[in-house]
Amino acid sequence: MILYIESSLKTFKPVTFHEGLNVVLSDRTANSTNKQTRNSAGKTSLIEIIHFLLGSDCDKESLFRLDELVEHTFKGSFKIAGELFTVARSGSDPSKIFLINGGEERKDLPRKVDKASEQFYVSNLNWRVFLGHAMFALPADERGTLFDESFTPTFRSMFSYFARRRNSGGFISPERQAEKQQRWDWQVNLSYLFGLDWQIPFDFNKIRAREKTLEELKKAVKIGALGSVIGTVAELRPQVTIAEAKANKLRQQLENFEVLESYKSLAKRAAQIKSEMQTLTRHEVSQNETLEHLEEALKSERPPQRNDIQQLYSAAGIELPGVALRRFDDVSSFYESIVTNRRIHLEREIAEVRSRIADDDVTLGRLDKERSEILQMLQGRGALDDFLTMQRELAAGEAHAATLRERFKAAEALEGESTKLDIDRANLKRKLQEDHHAREVALEDATLIIADAIAELYDDRAGRFVVEATENGPEFRISIEGDRGGGISNMEIFCFDIALQRIVTKRYGGPGFLIHDSHLFDGVDERQVAGALRLGMKTSQGLQQQQYIVTMNSDIFDRLPVDKRIDLQAAVVEARLSDETEDGGLFGFRFG
Repeated sequence: MILYIESSLKTFKPVTFHEGLNVVLSDRTANSTNKQTRNSAGKTSLIEIIHFLLGSDCDKESLFRLDELVEHTFKGSFKIAGELFTVARSGSDPSKIFLINGGEERKDLPRKVDKASEQFYVSNLNWRVFLGHAMFALPADERGTLFDESFTPTFRSMFSYFARRRNSGGFISPERQAEKQQRWDWQVNLSYLFGLDWQIPFDFNKIRAREKTLEELKKAVKIGALGSVIGTVAELRPQVTIAEAKANKLRQQLENFEVLESYKSLAKRAAQIKSEMQTLTRHEVSQNETLEHLEEALKSERPPQRNDIQQLYSAAGIELPGVALRRFDDVSSFYESIVTNRRIHLEREIAEVRSRIADDDVTLGRLDKERSEILQMLQGRGALDDFLTMQRELAAGEAHAATLRERFKAAEALEGESTKLDIDRANLKRKLQEDHHAREVALEDATLIIADAIAELYDDRAGRFVVEATENGPEFRISIEGDRGGGISNMEIFCFDIALQRIVTKRYGGPGFLIHDSHLFDGVDERQVAGALRLGMKTSQGLQQQQYIVTMNSDIFDRLPVDKRIDLQAAVVEARLSDETEDGGLFGFRFG
């Protein structure tokens, strides 16, 4: 319960609350517009102060960090778990919650002394832990428990359902108390509040995180960012096969390789022999051509015949005398000696050429035999440098094959993860269905409370509350049948919150109050507004030491049916706010 809210700001209008229904009215003039500053009356700011005193963050955008408010202290008195606490907090030192009263004997509230004021305080973090334990039965010490992890139920998230804030988008849908609240947050926290197994949506969030990572990886592979790092199974399988085959071939060659110390000199000699043999072969061709020429010349060498000369002279008509014939015999003898000498010379040259050819053949045979022996010796052997080069090639080949194999495994894991995620998600959905079946009583209780609330508000409409086990975790839906006009969606939020107040109070104790900003009733028919106020009053009175607090514009309250307005008049708190004058609001002045 909230007993009062006040401030060190002299112009601040203290607000005192009582048990049951509390209506904080703000007089709205006919000239009021939506363009007026957010703190012209202060209805929404009153809820912000309650959040501030109960552990909300206080970043640089906070209301309490404004120049007009940062040095001022806000104080509130609360009844928490049956004990009275009076606490104070300022925007200038928001990490400290000063304990004006209460908690003196509590060991779960580690108190320290502020040197400047000599007052006791607790850290805002420890204050939250205490409130979570006192209001929602969260562990007093989260260390070593399931609640010590991220994405688990938290006090601030659950409390925000009991004091929704318009500026955070708290009136968009029943299951979300803030527009930016993530799915895991409302699934986990609402499951806890309704008494369901919150660890199942906690596990669903793990699956979503894995899916997000998988999608990012797939996207990176698809656009090429990781294509060279991972690749696809289809692309990598042949690459792995080829790389491993190449490495195996190199490995076998290396196993059969013998290092020959004189490899280089022998290889050089083999090359030299090849060159010599090529030279000899060319020389032998030339020698054979010479031999052929000499043999032809030998055949054509013979002396002239006497009859040939006589016939020549006879044909010329000359009669040779006897003297001439004798001289011709001398000449013929001379030529015969020349020819004989010429033939002897040719025969000698032919013999020499044939000898050189025979020598070349012998040399070629010897060289060919030597080269064959060298090549046979080199077969299967090599130099040390070649061996080391092959070793390096093998190491590089094996490393490349291993890299491809690891990429292949990563690609298989990447593609297999999708299948595994589908299986895990289906198993988790089945587990969620089983949990809902096991906790059917709790779900029926919530369903009946919301159905009764809708019946209180509407005579001609039915509604229902559905908690569905889906493949994306639990879905919480409330719907009021019929035309969606007349603020129906707002009344769905109202019924949802009333059910939460009743269920959480009985199960965990709860905050002891439910607060609704006037914006919840925007566009709602006056009869439903009156019905909501009466139901809120009835609920808080039925639970004992509970409050239903509503901030409301006076023009809406004045339009309520007369008989119902009279019954509700006693619930109006003394603090009356107004946007008509500069000092009529909660803070006593306006600021932008």
